Amino acid sequence: MRGWFFFGKGRVNVRTLAIYGLGVVGAQLALTLANQVDELLLLDPDEQRAVAVANDLQSAGLALPAKQIKAQAWADLKRAQALVVALGPAEVVQPDLSAVVAAVRVAAPQVQAADFTGVVVNLTQPNEATTAWLQATWQLPPQRVLGSGTLVDTQQLHQAVAAALHLAPASVTGYVYGQHAGQIVPAWSTVQVDGRLLSALPGGHFDQQQVQTNARLMAYYVIRGQAGQLAAQTAANRLLGAIFQDQQLVVPAAVFHPQYGGYVSFPVRVGRQGVGTYLLLDLYPVEQAQIQVAAETIATQVAELQQLNGAQP
Repeated sequence: MRGWFFFGKGRVNVRTLAIYGLGVVGAQLALTLANQVDELLLLDPDEQRAVAVANDLQSAGLALPAKQIKAQAWADLKRAQALVVALGPAEVVQPDLSAVVAAVRVAAPQVQAADFTGVVVNLTQPNEATTAWLQATWQLPPQRVLGSGTLVDTQQLHQAVAAALHLAPASVTGYVYGQHAGQIVPAWSTVQVDGRLLSALPGGHFDQQQVQTNARLMAYYVIRGQAGQLAAQTAANRLLGAIFQDQQLVVPAAVFHPQYGGYVSFPVRVGRQGVGTYLLLDLYPVEQAQIQVAAETIATQVAELQQLNGAQP
């Protein structure tokens, strides 16, 4: 067994993973996954950066043969089952969206020429908006373009609920919808502890507002300290595991949702072909309204990306 996304028999014979964007997040992800794939394609808007990271990995003495770590081998995207996009830092208050727009645009002809048929996993922030921008610019089917979305926000909610009840986070299930690090929608209607809804728990009042505040504080501390690469890598690991193993794993990811006419974070099944079925739960009316607000906010961000693209030469 070779790491967390071992295929097993009857799966893909050659595991090819591509990473576009080799900053802190992308380079660290490449180091973590290099020994778990058969071929690693390292791509970056700066060709020298891609060559540097490829040589750095080879110098680290990894088990993967040097010939299977390739820099700027865009044509080989045709073989890749997944393409991780990690442009810019993991978590910042005001990312350089002009650089993201330029990087996505410059890669479009390469992705299209390679006839890429795998799944895009976007880690770039703001996540839902840049995932939508990627899908539109690269002209890929929406079901094959998803982002990390509110996966980390959901984990933070689980941590906060568990801390309030003095339980292990694994005891908590439920989802955060909406927009990562923005218009997040903690769906309390979906939250359960040991399989029971919060309303069925003994012990009296559960302060949802305080728990939600504590979850937001985790995100704030990450952004304040300009961290986030560890959470981003964990999110990528879960999504890639679902894709390479065809797990049909339910995760709250940034996906195109026809009800909202665009990208929003919503729990879906993820497998080898990307986005599968949507998990349609009975949400409170206020939660449904909040998801709509989040979708509208994301649509505004996508429009801003389009304006930036039009302003660039």
